[in-house]
Amino acid sequence: AILARLSASAGHAASAPSPHGPLAVASDVWADAPAAVAVEGAVAIEGASVQMTSFYAAAGSRSASPGPRQQQSLTSAAQWQWYSTSELSDFNLPGPEVAEGFFQLAGHRAAREVNGASQPPQAGFGDGGPAASGLSSASGSRSGAGFVVNGSPHPASGPSADAGRAGAAAGGGGHGAAAIATQSSTQASASNGGYPASHGGVGATEAESSGQPSFYGRGAKHNLRAPRPATQPRSGGGGGDRGFSSGGPGRGGGGFGADEEGEEAVVRPGSNYSAMPKRGPRTAESRQLDRDIGSSKSPADVFATAMREPAEMDAANWANVLYALAHCKKHGDANGLSDKGPQLGGGGGGGGGRPSWLRNDARWGQCCNALRPRLNELTARDAANVLWSLATLDARDDPLLVETAEALCVGGKISVCDPVSVSKAAWALTGLPSRDKRTEIFNHLAVPVVLRAESFPLGALTMTCYAFAKADHRDADVYEALSAALERHPEEELRPIDVCNVVWAFCTVGYRDDGLFARLCESHLTKPEIVKNFNPQDITNTTWGLSKVAYVHTQAMNELALAGMNQRDQFKPIHFSNFLYSFAMLRLPGPEGFVKYIADGALARIERFDSGNLAIMVWALAQLREPHPVVDAALKRIKQPAICASLTSRARSMLFLAFFRFGRPNDVDAIFDATYACGATVGASGYSAVVMTGEHGPDAEREMRLQLAMAKEAGDERMWAAIGNSLAIRLAKRGRIAEARRYLLGMRAGNSRHWSSVSAALLARLTEADPAGAARDEEPLYLDAPETWVAPVKSGIHPIAATRQNEGPHAYTREFMTLQAVLCGAPQGDVDACMMAIEQFAESRSLWLKITAWEKAVVVHEVAKHAKPMFAIEIGAYVGYSAMNIARAIRPHGGKVISLEVDPMHVTIVRNMVEYAGLSDNVDVYTGYCYDVIPHLLDIYGPRSIGMVFMDQKGTRFHTDLALLEELGLLADGAVILADNVLKPGAPHYIWHLMHGPYKAPTSVSVREFLLQSEDWMVMGFYDANGPPVAAPPPILNRTAFESDAFRKRSMFDGVAPSKSDWWAFSQRFVDGLQRAGCKPPIVGLHGRDNPVIQPEDIAGIFRRAGLLPP
Repeated sequence: AILARLSASAGHAASAPSPHGPLAVASDVWADAPAAVAVEGAVAIEGASVQMTSFYAAAGSRSASPGPRQQQSLTSAAQWQWYSTSELSDFNLPGPEVAEGFFQLAGHRAAREVNGASQPPQAGFGDGGPAASGLSSASGSRSGAGFVVNGSPHPASGPSADAGRAGAAAGGGGHGAAAIATQSSTQASASNGGYPASHGGVGATEAESSGQPSFYGRGAKHNLRAPRPATQPRSGGGGGDRGFSSGGPGRGGGGFGADEEGEEAVVRPGSNYSAMPKRGPRTAESRQLDRDIGSSKSPADVFATAMREPAEMDAANWANVLYALAHCKKHGDANGLSDKGPQLGGGGGGGGGRPSWLRNDARWGQCCNALRPRLNELTARDAANVLWSLATLDARDDPLLVETAEALCVGGKISVCDPVSVSKAAWALTGLPSRDKRTEIFNHLAVPVVLRAESFPLGALTMTCYAFAKADHRDADVYEALSAALERHPEEELRPIDVCNVVWAFCTVGYRDDGLFARLCESHLTKPEIVKNFNPQDITNTTWGLSKVAYVHTQAMNELALAGMNQRDQFKPIHFSNFLYSFAMLRLPGPEGFVKYIADGALARIERFDSGNLAIMVWALAQLREPHPVVDAALKRIKQPAICASLTSRARSMLFLAFFRFGRPNDVDAIFDATYACGATVGASGYSAVVMTGEHGPDAEREMRLQLAMAKEAGDERMWAAIGNSLAIRLAKRGRIAEARRYLLGMRAGNSRHWSSVSAALLARLTEADPAGAARDEEPLYLDAPETWVAPVKSGIHPIAATRQNEGPHAYTREFMTLQAVLCGAPQGDVDACMMAIEQFAESRSLWLKITAWEKAVVVHEVAKHAKPMFAIEIGAYVGYSAMNIARAIRPHGGKVISLEVDPMHVTIVRNMVEYAGLSDNVDVYTGYCYDVIPHLLDIYGPRSIGMVFMDQKGTRFHTDLALLEELGLLADGAVILADNVLKPGAPHYIWHLMHGPYKAPTSVSVREFLLQSEDWMVMGFYDANGPPVAAPPPILNRTAFESDAFRKRSMFDGVAPSKSDWWAFSQRFVDGLQRAGCKPPIVGLHGRDNPVIQPEDIAGIFRRAGLLPP
């Protein structure tokens, strides 16, 4: 708006291009620019005034009627000048009229009207984006306008947009062109996407650093209007975690040159804008030290310069020292003193570790200590470069990193930080070891990204995407802003590495942006001439990313498959495994012969595979049903002690599942035996898979052997006792009652500490079931065996019981203490008393358990009672509370609960709990993942057999597991589907599935969360076998799902759990998201209240409305 008013008020005729360099304004209506304006930050309209976080004006030298400040030339060493409202009259621009631009911060749009010609909405300065406005000439014709932002031309819209774009690219007075340089830091280099190769600045000679003034000081002479070169392929970055070079400036890149402006915003009295004051004057000695540091040829020279006159060194000088040392590490030095490592890998850590010349030099500590008390004197860009330097030097464990980050972010400097510096700081801080501190810092870094992402150059955008994903920062506003900013860049600007980094970043955090992915697929990934320029890292990371969020674009995946086949000989083991894994996750076979061809290449390099890549590759081939010879070669390597010992529990689980799906149980046993032979352990994840293979197979002895091995690995007498009972229950379920009795008798005789009241109840039941067999048994020993499960510890939170760990020395403590509370506090065979004992145990200790108690228990029981299913599936058993609740409702008519649980120790607890409650005949508990167990249920119970499904697993799995049940034909017509935790932490795709799929009467029941006194939803619906298929959800639902997953992750892993107000705010956003997506269900209960009360009649009403109960 300022530029438009200046142009309209000047009214000069067109002339030759301005010679003023990158900051000059070129226009057919204003060639002789009286000023160039650079604006950074947010703009908000307050009445008739504009408030700006940064406002600089540099005077031009050829104004028709120059004001008192307009005599300085841009080509000289002029400093940025400050203008108050009164001083704007030099440009015939009354202060109040500045407000004629209408900027909308939240909407990322601006509408303006110039000389009565209405202009279309454009991105405005409100969010940091360059506002592309059209300018009207004296004759009233509309003209296009383009802006150059950090070397990246951004076109305007309108009839003359092409002309404006051409004028901006040429850097001169093209027809209808107006260009403004925004945040024109000399870090921006058009040749490499916004990251420089070399600059003047730190260490540059006077001649090298005397270029045009930039937004942050003087740097090298770069023509920011120069058009970008054609897209060139570039090699992908470092390691498997998607590393790439830091993108920090080249040696001396703009650096910390003299005469930079300070960056802390202040408001001058009587002004209508905020301005950033100049940094305090620097001495000539400080400026000379800058030049000396920059001209140093080795780390020794840098340290010698710093120690020569330490009293004369100011904060910028000390920051310069770190910056120069970082470049010695990054590029090596002429004297060969540095032990240069590879190019930077994953964010926040330099390649090759901290160099020896730094580790062994005491002057490093002296430099850090000298800078530490002066951090507040650094500008935002100074601080960002210090962070980049520390990360490049692999000094992320140095307290200075956190202190500098706090000075930049918490101190407020980040609000006036330029885009490239924001991206550099974000990259450097991904390595913060403390997750809580990293979250705090990135919350600050997110603010300029959300407000000003559209002003970021492309290189800064992709680096910011990478950094926020690497830091595991899950803020939907950040990724939405980055996505919107990426759309501003022409498709031809994106290089393979940019496409790969963006896909990798968005998918790593699980933010599925269908619009962005569709654009990248259509513009790049479906075009062979572009995909052929991808290197193996780019190809495999891109396919991995798309599979991570289940985004299926068959044509793009096929093109990437063909490109991978062409580059197979360049693949490393991680490329083979990730490539096959991607197609396996999406259930895509790829082009004809693709899987076999890639597997052939892996077979030729099998000796280079480590244990993790072997496990991933074998699992993928099993998922793709490709029994390739490489599987046997991989198995041979896995059996080697060194390889087998390095397998993680998760990797063993993948191998067990793979060979189970191949139908090779003997190979499962071979890996299992090799694990113990090499002294390793299987772990909970491994036992989940291997126990499942035993339960599904016909060999009872094999299952018994696996269960006993798990008991031995548990190493705890109570766990051993519970696992022994579970094993006897499984033998009885197989019809081998006599063997189950003999095992129980042997367990009591062998070690009385392995006996429990569950064992006694089970033995009594089995004896009653087979009295003839019991009579043949010898009299058991130790009839008065002591009870292992003594009374629970006193009330209060036990530190071990409150652990959130899944594995380790204190794993499963709270769950086994819950079983202990039931065995010691409830009569055997009393279901209601067992459920009450679980509730009282948790309430007395203020220990939250993931159980559906209180009003949720009423909902589950009433739904099961009215549905009257013969078979009810429960997904997610935990400690058996819901299984008992459903079983007591359907037992009167002979119904059975089929409970699925992935954790083998939870399965053990549930079987003991159900046995003690007297419900073993009504509850079957299975170990494993739904993908493997649900097909097994079809063989046991038959099609259309399931009359009720209760889901209490991870919310993002609800809709996929439900779709599998539909696909296999297990659901009976009219089957009721009920899911817990649909509001907290949320399952939006499940709600969409019920609202827009083959279901009738979807309803949300508003209830209290157990112990938390906050609202949650249980959402139910009734399956219609003749209903329509599920409609595709809108993209906005993906954001709601992303926020749900992020909040779930926060509640599980953050040091401080979300407060009640946090949950309330999230719930409101969740409901709003459902409303916008068009899938908010009808709500029963007191929605929005803290203490809704649900009565059985409320559930009966839902069944009546569905036509399943008489009115």
